[in-house]
Amino acid sequence: MITEFKSKKIDGIFLLMYIILFLFLLLTPLLLLFEKKRAVFPLIVMESIFLIIISILVISIVKLKIRIEGNFLLIKIIFTMYKTDISKIYKVRKGETMWSGINKFGTSTNGLIIFTKHLNDLYITPENEDLFITELQKINPDIIIEKI
Repeated sequence: MITEFKSKKIDGIFLLMYIILFLFLLLTPLLLLFEKKRAVFPLIVMESIFLIIISILVISIVKLKIRIEGNFLLIKIIFTMYKTDISKIYKVRKGETMWSGINKFGTSTNGLIIFTKHLNDLYITPENEDLFITELQKINPDIIIEKI
């Protein structure tokens, strides 16, 4: 059985951070172009690198999927980025920020930290947290739910 959850939409401070980053990466080479005696080729290379970085960020936000496949929790962007056995999850903490956890695949604030026995905590932000936790508890009823 495969259950798939979308990540929450980008909001608040994350949206502002991404907009500032995108504008900085796009406008920096263009501003350097207006300086005197600048070669154009290095600026084109720099702009191309920045566009690749921006593309990777946008793809990672749009394509992020949280899946439960059998007894495993998977985080997929284009391919599997994170995989853990649900039976090894011992606690889920609600209401956390992205500054918590080791593996961060959340797109907004107030997400979930998933604690496993391997000490590789995971930060995610499923759209429907209650349904997600219910699906986890169907597989592992011993999971402790904490609220901040």
